[in-house]
Amino acid sequence: MARTTQTVKKRQVENQRASVAQGISQLLRNPAQTSIRWFDSYFLHQSKLFYRLVMLIVLMLGCGLVMVLSASNVVSIKATGDAFAEFRSQLIYAFLGLLFMVFISKRSVATIQNFSMPFFVLAMLMQLAVWIPGVGVTVGGNTNWISILGQTIQPSEFLKLGIILALATWISPYLDSLWDWHRSVLPLVLFGFLPAGLVLVSSGDLGTAAVMIVFVLALAFLIGVPWNFLWVFIGSGAVVFLIASIVSPNRMRRIFAFFDRANSAGDDTNWQITHGTWALASGGLFGTGLGDSKMKWGWIPAVENDFIFSVIGEEVGLIGAVIVIILFFMLARYIRQVSINSATDFGSVAVTGIMLWLTLQAFINIAVVLDLFFVIGVPLPLFSRGGSSMLAVLMALGVVLAVERDRAIPKRGVRKK
Repeated sequence: MARTTQTVKKRQVENQRASVAQGISQLLRNPAQTSIRWFDSYFLHQSKLFYRLVMLIVLMLGCGLVMVLSASNVVSIKATGDAFAEFRSQLIYAFLGLLFMVFISKRSVATIQNFSMPFFVLAMLMQLAVWIPGVGVTVGGNTNWISILGQTIQPSEFLKLGIILALATWISPYLDSLWDWHRSVLPLVLFGFLPAGLVLVSSGDLGTAAVMIVFVLALAFLIGVPWNFLWVFIGSGAVVFLIASIVSPNRMRRIFAFFDRANSAGDDTNWQITHGTWALASGGLFGTGLGDSKMKWGWIPAVENDFIFSVIGEEVGLIGAVIVIILFFMLARYIRQVSINSATDFGSVAVTGIMLWLTLQAFINIAVVLDLFFVIGVPLPLFSRGGSSMLAVLMALGVVLAVERDRAIPKRGVRKK
């Protein structure tokens, strides 16, 4: 029996390799027709929601690239002497991210579920690697990056997706028995709060850890975890956040400065917030025009990353900033619809988690720029510069599209000539 199973698996692998080789051969012989066939196999006969989601992702990605180009050129000139260096890097990561998105979205939901735990373990190992001397990279006081073959990677961005997939794998079979703490509390602790704690301990990145805890708690609430468990999680998270803030003088300065504006007006702690507010105010209703931001000339640190929304408000005005917020609401609505329509509990939980991650992180980022929350360094999905964030977000959206494709069974065939 074991030999028969091994033989079947071996044949499946051989067939997959033969299929890939045949596809490459067809592409070399007839690139135009093969490209059309590939395009048709991906896009034709999908649901309306699939098309809307793809178009929205491409639209937001394109807008994000334009804003990165505008916001990063001054920083790029100072760092490399090339105004387009940062933009080219972001463009490459966006292209790679789209390839990952398409590849993942072509997989079955069962295949994604099978690879969820290996992906989570790999992300955890990458996060642990920040402790390895010569591998971990410290930026801005946080050792939240690793250097591999000359490329800097932020493992915590991929760990966010790993957390969601692992939770969906372990909780989805027991959605009707979440009152049992073995089936709700234990997975949430092992695959949600412990990874967030690892990010906080290993990297000192309270912002990323807080985002993880927030979307895990929100996911637990939406899937129906009992309130008596949720209150324990909320209380424990608040205590950890308080302790992590107290032990860091820099975090305490930011918190006190946020609640005591009158006595911290001249403090450099509020430098980003103050100048971000100036940028938004100077944009007015219609903005100063693309490329005409004044605050990006060294007035706002990380203006192309965590504070890119301030440049959006300055250059395209209130109307442009509101449109960006509306785009995130639309993204959340479409992803939520995919979750509701999912044919599997795993797909529903995973897509809901991805929706919460992207939208909550986006609105936390925007709230910081609008001075509604104290400064924590989290990127604006699909807009902020950062290769790891871009790859992780597009991979997550690939999972969403895979779940939607699973619902809409495509018909095989090519476009008529």
